[in-house]
Amino acid sequence: MRKPAAPLFQDLLLQSGIIKDQVYHALRNAILDGRLAAGSKIPSTRALAEMMGIGRNSVIAGFERLMDEGYLHTRHGAGTFVARHVPDPLLNAPHVRVTPEHVPVEAGQVNPDIAGVVPLWRESLNGGGMNRVFAVGVGCTDLFPHDLWGRLLGRVWRQSRRELGLHTGSSGYQPLRQAIARYIQATRGVKCDEDCVIIVNGIQQAMNLTARVLLTKGDEVWLDDPGYNGARGVFASVGAQVRPVRVDAD
Repeated sequence: MRKPAAPLFQDLLLQSGIIKDQVYHALRNAILDGRLAAGSKIPSTRALAEMMGIGRNSVIAGFERLMDEGYLHTRHGAGTFVARHVPDPLLNAPHVRVTPEHVPVEAGQVNPDIAGVVPLWRESLNGGGMNRVFAVGVGCTDLFPHDLWGRLLGRVWRQSRRELGLHTGSSGYQPLRQAIARYIQATRGVKCDEDCVIIVNGIQQAMNLTARVLLTKGDEVWLDDPGYNGARGVFASVGAQVRPVRVDAD
């Protein structure tokens, strides 16, 4: 059972609720209001667990979230410290909306082969109809495990930041390509290795690379209409003739 809340170093107190979340909030609030100054050292997770009378795993979970979000950082062999620059000023900065009218796309010489892409790009800045029902290219973002994904990304970065920061091959980070190849073999029955895998930033970059390899100027591409404007823009940018195919009952 959880013991009654006890004062932490510098008069920190845990509130009621999920323990790991309260560890996070107690330390974050102390950092934001200055009770924990930038650069100050934080006691070890074991020491904090003893101070708070709670399990060490709850403290570790709170620490990991604070490190993932940029409030704490570790120094190998030295311990855990409050970050010099916390993320809140950036998160709370006023947002400046950029509209198509304010973007100087006419400045300079634009390649005439991609002039037809500009209207599509302007439409994407306006939202491109992505708020409509059955909009193309919008996944179930409400079902995505954002918190878990953020923690995993932060953990991988902390454990391999040196390797990730080094220049890698043009096909992408080799350990990731190896993991993808193993996954494809196990789940899809495709015989491949990492040399068959290219890491891209998303579907748009994948289509762009594919179009530039397989298409030449003047080639015809049939594309469903209504369809994905991102694909239409890629094909138009390489000079292909996009032929819309109306979606009907069949």
